[in-house]
Amino acid sequence: MIQCFFKELIRFNNTEVALDRSSANISPLNPSLVILEDWTSVLTYGKGKLYIIPAAFFLLALLMASPIILLAIFSNQSLYQETRYRLLANTLISDLIYSVVNLIITATNIAPFLFPKIMCQILLGFLTMTYYNGVLNITAMVVDLYLAVNWPLHYNSLLPPRRAIKMILCIWGLSALTPIVTYIIMSAKEDLMCAVPVCVIDMIFFLHQTDQALGQFNYFGLVIMFCSCFVVIVGCYYTLYWRTRHSGIWNGTSSRGRQTFLIHSLLFVFYLFPVIILITEKILLTKKVMNFFSLIYVTMTMSNIVMMLPKALTPYLYGLRYRDLAATIKCLIKWKTKINPTS
Repeated sequence: MIQCFFKELIRFNNTEVALDRSSANISPLNPSLVILEDWTSVLTYGKGKLYIIPAAFFLLALLMASPIILLAIFSNQSLYQETRYRLLANTLISDLIYSVVNLIITATNIAPFLFPKIMCQILLGFLTMTYYNGVLNITAMVVDLYLAVNWPLHYNSLLPPRRAIKMILCIWGLSALTPIVTYIIMSAKEDLMCAVPVCVIDMIFFLHQTDQALGQFNYFGLVIMFCSCFVVIVGCYYTLYWRTRHSGIWNGTSSRGRQTFLIHSLLFVFYLFPVIILITEKILLTKKVMNFFSLIYVTMTMSNIVMMLPKALTPYLYGLRYRDLAATIKCLIKWKTKINPTS
């Protein structure tokens, strides 16, 4: 089963090695054994175990802020009726799911046993879906702001609560499209991702896939989605700035217009950076500049630090900035203190 996995890794690296799947004896000079020893030495017995620390830390940061913000949104009817708060709640729920799944993957990667095929597929599917969801949510929040500023009198008719719910459902549908297609195709191939020693997000995009068309579908789908979101965000903000440049809302470093722009830009840059890393990985692996030993460090750093950072920042950048939401959170905290004075 291990040989099933490593044959695809070696094929991706254009190394002509024939592996006998029916044989249990593996030569010490076999490249598959070398790759296995490198990866297990990093994740199971080496410094790869330390990646559990940032994964757990960022999840803890989310758990400290996200539940109280979600409670404030869903318990206040006036907040829940606003599209921006529904989108924020959707983002926080997606980020919580992503962080929990990422911690499970990281914890299992450093454990000395193989991933079952179905377990790795499901976890990577949820991880990819929630990551796409976060990107699309950030874009939707920018579009919502664009509509609210440009057409304030028609905003409620353009984006009523029911239409906002449909938009959120569409976001989840688009986010799930790539993982579902990948899962269906991969499930049809019995020798694909059979038993794997590690489960990393790179598998979704371009590693050890016997179907090259599937790898290209995942890779270019990701690039097209990010380019589209980038064009939408830049276009919305450029139009907003052009129409409101004389209104004074951009003047001064403490203006809310400038702060909103910086928050959206910061989060989108954090979401965009992993895509740049994935593109760089693909180029380096194709050129044989990067080896599989280095790939593990890059992938674990991306999954547990780079991709987790914007998700840990979101509840604090948005939840504490919106005045109505902050006031509701304060009321909830005071109410909890009155019920339990000893806390």
